[in-house]
Amino acid sequence: MNAAIDNVYAIILAAGASSRMGNPKQLLEWRNRPLLEHTVANAREILNERVIVVLGAHAESIQTTIDLGGVSSVVNPDWQEGMASSIRAGVQALPESASAALILLCDQPLINAAHMQNLLNGWQTTPNRIVASQYHHSVGVPALFPSEFFEHLLTLKGDRGAKPVLMKFEGSLLKISLPEAELDIDCVADFDHLTGHFSADQ
Repeated sequence: MNAAIDNVYAIILAAGASSRMGNPKQLLEWRNRPLLEHTVANAREILNERVIVVLGAHAESIQTTIDLGGVSSVVNPDWQEGMASSIRAGVQALPESASAALILLCDQPLINAAHMQNLLNGWQTTPNRIVASQYHHSVGVPALFPSEFFEHLLTLKGDRGAKPVLMKFEGSLLKISLPEAELDIDCVADFDHLTGHFSADQ
């Protein structure tokens, strides 16, 4: 079976306060544009306008800095609860026709459109399974969830993100190696590592 991607949507989580960074990491400039803009552009490359950006802290400054006109954006009023609340907000914003959701973070800058396409390819061949990224002896996001798992995403609590759902259905996971997902930007040292080691790439 080869499932169509016409009803697959991306949910980009970009609601955090970046408290460890000191300023909004969504707006950190890398390769001449903000981190969030990289994620949006990569998602749009494969899913066109079927992209939902979940904002929270710093929503106003992000909206005035980044052009989100080509995608949907929602503001999560409960962003302080943690990542789970943003996943819930993103899933609630999906149309009823959505067949799957690709959950992305705005602070995994080494993830590009080709990586996202690999996850989609995996789902197309096994459309009833969750497709998760495998890195550093773990699994996580980016991850693609078929619609039958949306109800489980809506029950998430706290700041562990989608991990509890991935663990609950570990037997139903299709794991795709994606070592680039290991780097996420949580603090200044992470960003210094990124800019020091990868600024000349591509």
